[in-house]
Amino acid sequence: MSGAEMSDDVLAVDLGGTNFRMARVSAAGAVVARAEVPTASVGDVVDGLRAMIPLVQGEDVPRVVFAAPGVVDRERGTVVFCGNLDDALRATIVRSRLEELLGKQVTLLNDADCAAIGEAWAGAGRGARTVVYVTASTGIGAGLVHRGRLYVGRFSAMEAGQTRLGLDAIDRAEHVGSGTALAWTARQGGLELSNEELVRAAHQDGPARRALEHTMEAFGVVLANLAWLLAPDRIVVGGGLGLADPLVLDLARAAFASSGPRFLEDLEIVPAVLRDDAGLVGAAFVDQALAEGV
Repeated sequence: MSGAEMSDDVLAVDLGGTNFRMARVSAAGAVVARAEVPTASVGDVVDGLRAMIPLVQGEDVPRVVFAAPGVVDRERGTVVFCGNLDDALRATIVRSRLEELLGKQVTLLNDADCAAIGEAWAGAGRGARTVVYVTASTGIGAGLVHRGRLYVGRFSAMEAGQTRLGLDAIDRAEHVGSGTALAWTARQGGLELSNEELVRAAHQDGPARRALEHTMEAFGVVLANLAWLLAPDRIVVGGGLGLADPLVLDLARAAFASSGPRFLEDLEIVPAVLRDDAGLVGAAFVDQALAEGV
């Protein structure tokens, strides 16, 4: 196919712990078509990509933006660390290999970075000068967009889930302030419920409420630490736990109020409006967000 016939759309790819997703996204950020396969069914990301490309009519799209969990080495085009992804699958994510086997240009980014771009350019962060996106899900991830540009060096940054909230190893942010942490805390209290059930039960006083308060206190401290470091004017919260119920964010805001910088009077902590599509939509604006000068 000649270059004149190639589409301006992009194939946005999001590799999660549960689902491996692809969407055909227009240059304006509209999701045109989407497909997904279970991550557990994929031993090599190339196989998953090849299966999904025809499902989104992506044969004519020359560009793939691949959002991967963990730390991305942008020079080598690899994922060098990921606490929530099988090492064998992670090893198949190599930019040069994907380009060779798919015959398409590939941009490899951290998934939270891609979601941060989406929310900053087309979501809850629009109009803000400095946007910090934080996801509360299985783990905790974050991305920073300042004046429309993503903060990134050779390696992707903002691994908020790996920061420590105390001196003990168990005090790593993901261990105490994530969806995984909520489930563990609830089990310690004798509750065998899904996180969705826990959040619903937390509207009444009892062990579920105490488990959610404990988890979101830790998450709120993570937000406060980021605010002390970066002085944003908007923090956008996404992820399965972060968006589960307004109560979740209310509890995080309460913890932030007692530990965050009070001089940031105009700082807003808001839910992600693009929800699970933040990273897919962000793929459309990657070139602008990675413009020279970052």
